[in-house]
Amino acid sequence: MAAGNAVWGIDIGQCALKAIKLRPADDGKVEAVAFDVVEHEKILSQPDADRDELIRAALKKFAERNDWQGDKFIVGVPGQQTFARFCKMPPIDLKKDAKKIPELVRYEASQQIPFDMDDVVWDYQVFTDDDSPDVEVGIFAIRKDLIRKHLGFFAEVGIAPTGVQTVPAALYNFCQFDGQAGGENTATVIIDVGAQNTDLIIVEPHSAWTRNIPLGGNSFTETLVRAFKLSFAKAENLKRGAANSKYARQIFQAMRPIFADLVAEIQRSIGFYSSTRRDVELTRVLALGNAFHLPGLQKYLENNLTVAGGVVKIEKFTKLLPTQNIAQAQFADNILSFPAAYGLALQGLGLGEIRATLLPPELARVAVWRKKQPYFIATAASLLVAAAVPIGANTMDRNALSSATAEQAQRDTESIIREAKNYQNQYNQAHQDTGQRENDIKQLRELQNQKRLLPRVLTLVNDALPEVRQPQLAAAQSPAELRELIKSDPERFKRTERGQILLESFNVEYVPDVTKVSFGDASSSSDAPPGMDPGGFGAPGGGRGRMMPGGGRGRMMPGGGRGRMMPGGPMGGAPPAPSDGAAKPENAGFVVRVSGRLLYGERQSVAFAFVEDYLQRMRELSQSAGAGFYIPFEEKPEDRPWNIEPLTPFHQTDSPSAGMSRGGMRNTGGRGRMGPSAGRGRAAPTAPPTGAPGAGAEDSGVKYPDPVTGEETATDWRLELEFKLHLGDPPERAEEGGESAQDPGSENR
Repeated sequence: MAAGNAVWGIDIGQCALKAIKLRPADDGKVEAVAFDVVEHEKILSQPDADRDELIRAALKKFAERNDWQGDKFIVGVPGQQTFARFCKMPPIDLKKDAKKIPELVRYEASQQIPFDMDDVVWDYQVFTDDDSPDVEVGIFAIRKDLIRKHLGFFAEVGIAPTGVQTVPAALYNFCQFDGQAGGENTATVIIDVGAQNTDLIIVEPHSAWTRNIPLGGNSFTETLVRAFKLSFAKAENLKRGAANSKYARQIFQAMRPIFADLVAEIQRSIGFYSSTRRDVELTRVLALGNAFHLPGLQKYLENNLTVAGGVVKIEKFTKLLPTQNIAQAQFADNILSFPAAYGLALQGLGLGEIRATLLPPELARVAVWRKKQPYFIATAASLLVAAAVPIGANTMDRNALSSATAEQAQRDTESIIREAKNYQNQYNQAHQDTGQRENDIKQLRELQNQKRLLPRVLTLVNDALPEVRQPQLAAAQSPAELRELIKSDPERFKRTERGQILLESFNVEYVPDVTKVSFGDASSSSDAPPGMDPGGFGAPGGGRGRMMPGGGRGRMMPGGGRGRMMPGGPMGGAPPAPSDGAAKPENAGFVVRVSGRLLYGERQSVAFAFVEDYLQRMRELSQSAGAGFYIPFEEKPEDRPWNIEPLTPFHQTDSPSAGMSRGGMRNTGGRGRMGPSAGRGRAAPTAPPTGAPGAGAEDSGVKYPDPVTGEETATDWRLELEFKLHLGDPPERAEEGGESAQDPGSENR
């Protein structure tokens, strides 16, 4: 058989590089021409190991001691670095609609692969059965930066692979070709225990199911490190020699918890598979990997897994014919670690069931050109004969260029070339990091997009405030002028007729679904996004401000200033809302809570109607497009999107009757009902500050003086209200007779 038909399968594991060279033989079998096992000086996952240098050293040693020139190479990548998914396609006629399969698979891949399609190399394999109309597809993918780095190690020693496959898919090819799989409606379970992870593959005649379990040989080693207080290297040696050690029993007992964890994960995986494929019978478990040299592992799995055929270790390959060059004893000692390399070489010979490859397209084109290399060589030889005469002339010219000046120019040129290569490497590195950098930029932009939402909410609350009913009070320019104006005509400027709302606290809370929030309960929601403090009346961190008694509208003022929030931290419960470009819940929004005082009305029903007018103005203002939120129009009275706490006198005493002297009123479904109520979140009475205009006013019968005007504040109403804001633009409302639908709450105004 020609050596040019030989194919190497190379599997670089955590402990060693495994390679096998195959070529076709008679009767549907293959010949093992050569094999090699290059153990790493350290396990790649050891804390002090330089993974890249260890892989380079193993490949260099392989290239030095093997005859590989002119051979093809198929290399494997670990299952934990790849994505594999097997899924059923919609029923199609393969004879008529075969051309639709690539388009359907590409759509399915874009849904399944958890990365941007431009950042991965992916391929697929179609599984069909002549006796069934079902079509199943295996989708395989790996990130471009990972596969380019992996192939870079081979390029350094001059090896150009013609194909790349995942280790689980290579094990599937081995099992199918070597006669280890079962028949129709049966499946074989492959358990390949590696150093860091365990690959579980369930092989069916026309399908497969895979899972990567994060337990492996290192887990056993780390258990021995803890149990016997050894270094990692000594614990590894103890584990490898456990079968012949006089302490085999103690070693097994120390590793028993890891055995149990591994069995539990395998049972869970098999149970899930069986629940989805009830018509498939699991016939046996095929044990692969050098970890099965451990004493007791095979027996432990066999005793705890409910598979009829038991757990079987591979002892020989049924369709592999060794040649005279093969060292039988060494090959037999390492047979448990060769199935993956065996399956990779089978794919290179065109004998694998799965023929998908994760070789980047640009390298695949190079591999195609390499096949045409003999023709190029023949053409080049002809050109060399034709160029014999110019070569002589070139030789003489070269001698002329051997001067010191030419040598210096050559050194300068080489320096420029090295610098260019350095820039090229930097460019390649930056190109690989493009996806992460774009994601960082998008996140920074999203942070800027939502800066205006909360100021707009605050503006809505402020713009809806009513104008003071006495324009002269609004025109006052100082506290002294305001006091003199009120004293000049107390009846005209009566405090209960001013129609003024003094806001003292303002709180915003984000909720994923405002339709499911009951008033008063939103702050206890457990669905708030991470980083969001739950809000509520009196919640710590709520933005607070005071209003100047007098002036035009009741605006948020820090101690009488204009248009500033009082210090005290961020508004409680105010998260960054989801950006327009990000996915957000359909009914996401805010619950806004406002509290303060109302200077209007001697009867609570009058004050209540005044507050409802304020809320109605807010709702109308929120309907403007572009605000980013709106207060919805309720369909039913019980759906009213706001709530008003019972209006109670601002100053309460400990007397039970005092709290009921002016009654209470609670909003129920948008309609008031009279009744005593103490409300919630009450503020205790406070004495006027020393030196304030109202200080000493008790001598004239004023018990709770206003700190600016000196008036009695006992007539003020405590105001606590909350309302819902939906995120997004308001929906269009149906019109009847050319007029907007009547607001169900207008009857309260």
